[in-house]
Amino acid sequence: MKLVDAVEEFIVAKQADGRAPRTIEDYRRVLLPFASWCKERDIADIASLNRNHIRNYVAHLRQKGWAEGTVAIHVRNLRTFLRWCHLEGLHPENLALAVKAPKTRPREEALPTPEELALFFHACKGEDFLSRRDLALALTLLDTGLRVGELVLLTVDAVNLDGRGGHVKVYAPKTRSWRYVFLGSVATAALQAYLAERMKKRRPCWGEALFVGLRGPLTEQGVYKALRRRAEEAGLPPEKFHPHIWRKMFATFWLEGGGDTVRLKRIGGWKTEAMLEIYVVTAERRDLAEAHRRFGPVDRLAEALGLELDRDGD
Repeated sequence: MKLVDAVEEFIVAKQADGRAPRTIEDYRRVLLPFASWCKERDIADIASLNRNHIRNYVAHLRQKGWAEGTVAIHVRNLRTFLRWCHLEGLHPENLALAVKAPKTRPREEALPTPEELALFFHACKGEDFLSRRDLALALTLLDTGLRVGELVLLTVDAVNLDGRGGHVKVYAPKTRSWRYVFLGSVATAALQAYLAERMKKRRPCWGEALFVGLRGPLTEQGVYKALRRRAEEAGLPPEKFHPHIWRKMFATFWLEGGGDTVRLKRIGGWKTEAMLEIYVVTAERRDLAEAHRRFGPVDRLAEALGLELDRDGD
């Protein structure tokens, strides 16, 4: 079978398995360049592939200077395809064994400080529709840890609120599953104020989407733009307030507050507790830093040692 035909059959098989559209797009983005690379080297048939071809291709990817996480995505999806070819009888050998499965950790990045968050939320405090929406949107992200793809799929009837808090039924395209997330009283009040304003300005183009813009349901790109705009208004670096940072803050603050990983995994929709390792490490590091500020010997004994810091730089 031609390699390009095998790629198309693989994609159809994964669509039949119910893989999410984004996953299917990732397969195409990885496998079509692989097929082109093979064609340039006169490797047209799937059966003519060997381990050296796979290793040479992965080496070729690394020579591009891509980030390790990007290379890992390509290698992981390529290995899935090669393993499928073997199971389907398209190749006598499991060529996925030619390269090791990549081991990567989520990228650590500095979280916004409480002072920065206060400035951000202050920029959202207005009586107009967009201000109420942006405040409710940001607080919902922070209080639930929703992925942006989950947020834009929320509908009005998925939200159940009362004066003390509420819960939201969420569909996760990434895992093709449903779960409930929860809102505290502050986020609930902001969401209720937004919904009241939304009812006043009701437009047919909004449908049942929970978060909307002036011309229709809010898209993922729309969420990015709304958060960046508020950060800019607050005088903060807009790139620091991308949608996923709110999910990271949710997990980190949950653990710092004494929450456990079992319930965090269920609320956040992570498949395994191992996926929470980066947040556990971040929370522990922040706790250690705070402990050092309190108990570090040099600062604590500086006066007795005659090592007071000269604030004027003299």
